[in-house]
Amino acid sequence: MDSQKMFAYHQWASQKVLELVQDCGEEYYTKEGLNSFPSIRETIRHVIGVEKLWFQRINGVKSPEFTQFDVETVDKAKEAIMLLHAEMELYFATLSEESWQEELDYRNMKGQEFHHSREEMLFTLVNHASYHRGQITSLLRQFGKVGIPLDYIYFQKQNR
Repeated sequence: MDSQKMFAYHQWASQKVLELVQDCGEEYYTKEGLNSFPSIRETIRHVIGVEKLWFQRINGVKSPEFTQFDVETVDKAKEAIMLLHAEMELYFATLSEESWQEELDYRNMKGQEFHHSREEMLFTLVNHASYHRGQITSLLRQFGKVGIPLDYIYFQKQNR
């Protein structure tokens, strides 16, 4: 799949899940449940911090620092993700197909060395966020709320 399309799907799914959380009510954003992270807010805090790490790696930063974003409310989370995604979109637009295939060295948070293409790193970023979007849906279900379909096929259907 082309990197631009993959990122467009990721942006769509990220926005959709935050809109769903906002529609459910701010009280569900911080409510604690059973999952990897105690609340939707903490899940979002993790996801956006990791997205920034992967973006920096894709940008050639070998050992980026974890960035803490202000996600105290759903509105702040939506703004933080929108701004990060806008920055990413601008950078990605400058990359040629050859640049997407270029392999870069980087270190994970434990200091282990890795060597992957930008395209593989973007796929990892999208896959990681998809995993946690599923966890957000699981938390909402624990709270008696209904999730929404966020599969790629629904993105395609909506964007034809």
